[in-house]
Amino acid sequence: MTQPSKPIPNIGTLHTCHPEQMEWLAWAMPGAHFKLLHADAASGCFTLLIKFEPGAQAPIHRHLGAVQGYMLEGGFHYHGEPERPFNAGCYLWEDDGAVHQPVSPNGAVMFAVFHGAVEGLDEDGNVTGRVNWKWHVDKWNAAGNHYQPTGSKI
Repeated sequence: MTQPSKPIPNIGTLHTCHPEQMEWLAWAMPGAHFKLLHADAASGCFTLLIKFEPGAQAPIHRHLGAVQGYMLEGGFHYHGEPERPFNAGCYLWEDDGAVHQPVSPNGAVMFAVFHGAVEGLDEDGNVTGRVNWKWHVDKWNAAGNHYQPTGSKI
């Protein structure tokens, strides 16, 4: 008996890119660069490749949505916790509301999925800035790219 064939997926539901052909852009964090792989205006999620230069140290920041990361090269640890490194091959999940300060002594490349914005904080916990899906799309397109996020009519 012949099995019914599966419907061919609508090509409009598949989105691809080729990161090896993309330029690195300076990120909000000093000593870091990013490549925008995906952004969704409806959910606020965005996906990046992030490259940390040796010695890069993020400002203290808070996640307004969980973050999933997979370390492709190098690694980092949180400020004050060098005994707990996240090195190549490591998957990590940071909860919504996480506050921390990553440090990358030797540099790193990470694939990351952000489920919301990231807020920079000063030493007293005051918000000093925010990056979200739109910040990344605007910066990406200002560099001559033509990315249109999903979930949006812009």
